[in-house]
Amino acid sequence: MNIKKSIITKLWLYMTVLAIVTLMFSGLVLSSVFEDFYFNLRKNEMINEGQQLVALILSGANPEELLDISKFINAHAVLIDRQGLIQASSNIIKLKGMAIGAKELAEVLKGNTVVHKGHIPQFNAPMLTVALPIKTELGVAGGLILYSPMSTIENSIWHIRRLILLAAAITVMISTVLSFVLSRTVSKPLVQMKKAAEKMARGEFNHKVSVDTDDEIGTLAKTMNYLSDALEENINALNQEKRQLQNILLSMTDGVVTFDEDGQIIMANPQAVEIMSDAGDSGSYQFDILRPLLKQIKDNGEYINQEIKLKGKIISVRMTPLFDDNKKLWGILAVLQDITRERKLEDLRREFVGDVSHELRTPLTYLQGYTEALLDGMVQNQEERDKYLNIILEETLRLRRLVDELLDLSNIESGHLDIRKNNVAIEYIIEKVSKKVQPVCNNKDLELVVEIQEELPLIVADEDRIEQVLINLVDNAIRYSPEGSKVIIKVRPAKEGVIVSVKDSGPGIPQDELPFIWERFYKVDKSRERKKSGTGLGLAIVKKIIELHNGRVWAQNCDEGGTEFSFYLPSKV
Repeated sequence: MNIKKSIITKLWLYMTVLAIVTLMFSGLVLSSVFEDFYFNLRKNEMINEGQQLVALILSGANPEELLDISKFINAHAVLIDRQGLIQASSNIIKLKGMAIGAKELAEVLKGNTVVHKGHIPQFNAPMLTVALPIKTELGVAGGLILYSPMSTIENSIWHIRRLILLAAAITVMISTVLSFVLSRTVSKPLVQMKKAAEKMARGEFNHKVSVDTDDEIGTLAKTMNYLSDALEENINALNQEKRQLQNILLSMTDGVVTFDEDGQIIMANPQAVEIMSDAGDSGSYQFDILRPLLKQIKDNGEYINQEIKLKGKIISVRMTPLFDDNKKLWGILAVLQDITRERKLEDLRREFVGDVSHELRTPLTYLQGYTEALLDGMVQNQEERDKYLNIILEETLRLRRLVDELLDLSNIESGHLDIRKNNVAIEYIIEKVSKKVQPVCNNKDLELVVEIQEELPLIVADEDRIEQVLINLVDNAIRYSPEGSKVIIKVRPAKEGVIVSVKDSGPGIPQDELPFIWERFYKVDKSRERKKSGTGLGLAIVKKIIELHNGRVWAQNCDEGGTEFSFYLPSKV
């Protein structure tokens, strides 16, 4: 603590200086009062003594003898006539000539007593002079002048002044001590309040100011304690709201960024940083792509909803200006959303409508054409008739398969698919599927390889639905594997379950499209021939069925070529 700035030091100095100034002023006043008192006292004494001498002179006493008596009253006596000439003087000093000035002489001759204080050349010292008239029946016959040295009065006054100075010095010392004690007593709660305020500024609100009085300082201390409690409560509430807002921002799938009026970032949640990760390294310049939109919203102050493309991603940007009570722009709130998936799904749905239309139109066209040919009698022999009927049957089965897949997917998504779980051996299901697809593999000259590790746990599943999953995966693998290649089915134990994989020998799937292959209506037409593609529903059905069994699915491209589709099934419910 700086002593010069301490309130204790200031109070102590102020009270000490006040005491010194007060005592100095009081000493000067007392000194002046005592000086006037002694002067008046001496003046009255000399007037009384002079009047007694005048009375004796008028009664006929010898003036010379009387004047010599003046030495007993510590004064010099001079007798003058009406012209101011000295007629007689005391033995202490013999004066000749004029003993008084013309002005003072005129006052004496008028019968007035004249008092004068000042330096007298004849005595070469300051003297108190009293001139009294000598009145007779015929008027003023002369005057009696008494001279008293001022040194006597001055000595008394200096003695009193020394006593006053001594008393003042003692009083200053006592007041200094008392003022220091008083300043410490008065400032103690103020110092405590200062420390409490400093701790409050650091966020510590448990320190309270002790209140011992009911005066203004005590009231201020109570107010500080109340302020501390109120601030602690408000800050805790703000922190709670801040944590809630932070949790909300962290749990959001959308990115949220707040800019100030100059376009500098105030806050950005991790989702926003992740969405804009392709714009550059982490930092404020990562959002530079949004600068044109920020300028636009600063110019017109209106809401903006636009989409931007960033390295293959489509990002929806919604910006809202933030105004204060005076309608002044103080910030901009931006909400970012990666809608790449949604846009792709929309494209997939549009493509699905075209694909389904095509898939339905093609068999229907065949059915219509061959049926009309049969009805019109265009078939000449039984062999050709049987050929047309086989084509009609194949297209009917194709339509049936498409409708069945649509119904399965609809039932799964609506929760109407009946799943009956039992303890099942996965080896048994794989054996059944292998027997069913073996003829198809033989027709395409494919080698079906089944790799099953021993000691596999039983799984809890619907046997028919898991068989449907395997048939879909194996059918895909057969469809996209070239002739003379392999289709491999692997089964291995996993933690509390099993993992089943189906690997084809096809061209593989582009890496950036792997996350979307499990979506319904999705087909990788870029890497696979369209004539081999299905309806785009098989893998979506696989994913839904496995999820209903509390499992999960994934796919990955293999280094040696082809794609491996896998799913996990738990051994317990």
